Parts: sequence; C-alpha cells; structure tokens
Amino acid sequence: MDYNITIWKNSKKEILDAKKGKNLLQLLNENDYNIDSYCGGEGICGKCRIKLISGNHEITNAEKDLLTEKDIDKGIRLACMVEINDDLEIEIEDKDEIVVMTSGNYNKYEINKEFNKQCISLDSPTIKDQRDYTKRIFDKLAVDKINYDVLKKFDEINKGEELTITSKKNKIIDIEKGNKKNNLYGIAVDIGTTTIVLYLFNLHEGKEIDNFSIYNPQKKFGADVISRINYAQKNDNGKENLKLELIKSLNKGIDKLAEKNSINKKDIFFMTIAGNTIMLHTLLGVDAETIAKAPYIPLFTDRIDIFPDDLKININEKGTIRLLPCVSGYVGADIVADLLTINEYLTDKINLLIDIGTNGEIVLTKGEKIYTCSTAAGPAFEGANISFGMAGIPGAVSKFKLDKKIDYKTIANKKAAGICGSGLVDIIAELFRNGIIDKQGGFVDEEKVDENYREYLSTYKDFKAFRVVGGKETKTGNDIYLTQKDIRKVQLAKGAIQAGIEILKKESNVTSEDIDNVFIAGGFGNYINSHSACTINLIPRELEDKIIQIGNAAGTGAKICLLNRKAIKITDEIIKNVSYIELSKRQDFTQKYMDSMPFA
Repeated sequence: MDYNITIWKNSKKEILDAKKGKNLLQLLNENDYNIDSYCGGEGICGKCRIKLISGNHEITNAEKDLLTEKDIDKGIRLACMVEINDDLEIEIEDKDEIVVMTSGNYNKYEINKEFNKQCISLDSPTIKDQRDYTKRIFDKLAVDKINYDVLKKFDEINKGEELTITSKKNKIIDIEKGNKKNNLYGIAVDIGTTTIVLYLFNLHEGKEIDNFSIYNPQKKFGADVISRINYAQKNDNGKENLKLELIKSLNKGIDKLAEKNSINKKDIFFMTIAGNTIMLHTLLGVDAETIAKAPYIPLFTDRIDIFPDDLKININEKGTIRLLPCVSGYVGADIVADLLTINEYLTDKINLLIDIGTNGEIVLTKGEKIYTCSTAAGPAFEGANISFGMAGIPGAVSKFKLDKKIDYKTIANKKAAGICGSGLVDIIAELFRNGIIDKQGGFVDEEKVDENYREYLSTYKDFKAFRVVGGKETKTGNDIYLTQKDIRKVQLAKGAIQAGIEILKKESNVTSEDIDNVFIAGGFGNYINSHSACTINLIPRELEDKIIQIGNAAGTGAKICLLNRKAIKITDEIIKNVSYIELSKRQDFTQKYMDSMPFA
C-alpha cells in the first residue's frame, strides 16, 4: 500500500509516494532532502528533526529521550524513528549553508604546469623544407608525441591558420583554431568528511579565479567515516551511493564555477584531489571496509590518475583527475597535502602539525624524519553527539566569554540556534577558567560558583548543565545548554588528541621545549581560539606561543600540486620519510589517553 508524504520546506510543497513501513529518513535522503543525521539513522544523535503537521506516528522512547517536552508538544519528531504507516504531512527546516574555511597560508610555488596551451603559426612547407606538419609543431614546442584523434582533428584545420596546441607534458592532446591559450583551467579539490571545497584556477596565468564550497552530501549517511562504511556494508548499492553523492557534488561545483566565470567546461583539463583515505575510496566506489577493522589496511595509498569519463566528471575528457597519495588508512592525502603546504619547515625545524576533525591526525617532523598517527577524536567538534551541537552555520554560537555575565557571538550574528566546535571549546574553557567545572570536567557544587553565574546552572535531560543562551534570544525559543554529558564527549576527543601528541613526542624523543612550531590545520582548527584550546589542554598549554593556524592546508596542498608538477614528487619524498604509528598496538596509549582526560 502506498501513502502520500506531503513535505513543506521553505514554503515549497512536494508530495512523495511511500510504501508501508518505509523509514521516513531513508525516504527523505533518497529524494535529496539531506536531513542532518550524524549517527547515520541509528537513533542516537537526535539531529534528524522534522515537524509532524498531520498523520499518525506513535512517539518512541528514543524520541522522548532526545527531544524536550516543548519540542514534542510542537510536533517535532526524529525522521529516523518514523515508520510510515499513514499519510503524513511534515515540515523541514530550511537551514543556512555551512561557513567553510577556504583560505590557507603558504608561500607560493613556481608555476610548472603539467598541461599547457600555446599559440603557434606554422611555416609553409617548401621543396627545401619538407618536414611534415606534425614535425613542424614538434620543432616549435617541447613535445614529441601526438594523440591519434588530434591528427584527425588537425586534418580538418587550415594549416596556415594561427593554432592553439594543448599538451600534457610532452604529448599533444588537442588542437584548436585561433589563439585560445588563455582558455586553460584546472580545479584543486579538498574532499573533507564534512565539507567539499573546489578552487578554480587559470592555469595559463597560475591565478586562482574563484572557489565553491558545499556540505559533503555523504553526511546523510553519518557524521564520521565509520558510519559511512557501515552504511555501505548494510545497504545494497551502498558503495555506489556514496560515490554518486560525491560525483554529483563535484559536478555541481564545476557547473557553478564555470557558469559564474563564463568558462567552457571543456577548457578544464586538470583536477587534483586531496581527502582522507576513506573519502578517496568512496569517491572511486571501492571497498573501504578493511580500513574499519584491524589491521586497518586500505585498498590503495599511492596517487592515482583517472580519466574524467571514468568517474563521469564533467571536465575535458582528455584531461586528468589526480588523487594525491595517502600514508595509511587513517592518515590520508589531506595530511600529505598539509605537509606539502609547510614543506619549507620540514628540514631544519621540529614541528607539530595537528588537523582536528572527526579523526585527529597528528604529525611530528624532526629533520627529514616524519612521525604520524591518527586518533579517533569523534565528531564532537563538528556538533555531533553534543546536545545542542551543530555545524558552523549562521546562528551557531562560535565565541563565548564569561565576564560577570555571558558574552557570546553567533556566526553571521543570527539568533542562536546551537553550538559549533569553536564555541564548544570556548564555553568549556570559560567554565573551567571560572571554577564552574573542575579539572576532571565535573560541575562543582553551586555554592562554590561565583554568584554572577549561579543563575545559569541548571539540568537538562537529567544531566547537570549550564545555560549558554536563554530562550528569548534563540531561534526556536528554547534554552541552549551545555551538559555534563557534552563535556565528557569533549574530554574523550581532546584526550585522544593529547595522548596522540604524547606518543609522537615519546617515539621521536622530543620534548615540548624542542618543538619550534605548532601548525593547526583545517576549518575547525582555524576558527578555534588557541588560548581556549590550550586552557583545556586540547593543545598542550606550554605550546600556546608556538601555534600557527594555517587554514585549509589540504586545499592549499591540492593547489600546489595543480600548479607545479614537481610538487607530486615532493609528496613522494614526504611519504618515504613517514613513520606511521598505529596507536591501537601501543600498550602505553590507553594509559596516556586516561591521563589526558583532565583539563589540567
């Protein structure tokens, strides 16, 4: 039996057909509604909120645990808990786009392109000069090969005209009438677990023209990579669905950039892609299951060159899509790109590089030797598993300060809707700094709290809590809290990262005093207040004065590889010098992890 599901979003109405027993979240995902579902529909994150306007749905115990009474009275339900057994009418909140870190800091590399367009005119042949036309082109340019299909195209062109020759290294891959040498473009891509960023370059001039950012659409299958692997295992065509979501997003970005900048997609010849190892596996539609279980071995780590048609990517079919190399299952091409970005520091300095995301990748460089590990930090810093956690979208509390009263800022100065990662770190740091929580992360007795802050102490869902924003100031009219449970989630994440740092220091025989620079990479790392991060020992307190925030270094590394063909050889050298440390094998990691949980 089919039911009608009426969906309202942003004042627009759509009616979908659904079979009896169909899961509502699955239906919405299949129809590209992209509902937040950090747990991948397991019913534990409470983020896939919809408003039930009409229709029968008996509220579940899980919904009662995750929603407030006020939410329930308003008709708020969790899509993953709704089994369709009736005609339903629902409303979906139209959310703002995430604020994505697209910039990065790096010294410019020289331009040494893999693809070139050059304009030439051929001398007319004579009895004394009987070189063939292909030889005449070879002699004009530093090339010595030509594709067969170019010969066929050349046959149709007036040989006396001005010609534009497109070459890849030493091979001619295209020929055009007239001077088109400026029409040569490339795109550098950073595929993150949460976001995707594309950077459009004019390769002839070596200049960045524009960029485009978007949520990683795979988030509908879970906030972290393990949830997505589980989705691929449990669902028919799961791997293909993960792949198609990425391909659609990449093509959407290409279309937007081409249209906005009035360029022909056929003039885009080169893409370089950085991303973690699992993202690159899902892009190719290959099995990442072996990365999720011991001994955590990926299918591939070397760089891979792909023809655009093989992935149905809408750029010139004669172009190249290059996936940058990875180190291991959990230290991917994004970290290799990070290292390429700070390459100038790798020989004569001792550096700590931290890329804080769902997985906290950590690198310590000592001369030419590079030590690296990955810690399962979990998605807390990206808003998952936090009571009022959310991504970095307008309305997210991003900065927080206690100075006799609460002072906070939200992204885009919109009404507060939740707490993003940078705000989360600030809040916990301020609670600790003002004696509201102790070094173990527990709320102290009320009488020990400064009287200016006692009114903000409360409970939420049976947990002790601190009221961050009152309901009169929020988008929903509900109070926003940080709970004892939320603090524990952050302690788990920060403890894993701190323990990873300690293991690398031990393995390389380095002390904090020896470290010259601490590079913080990634969007979250760029937005956090470094003093707050050090206050809670997310980053060791003694390293605060050495911190350099380098923005989206993975995107920067992809840009470098787009512009300079020697850069890929540098990544090969970097990988040769890397020692990957699998923390799950270390008997000392568990103890260091437990020791790293406190804030002091």
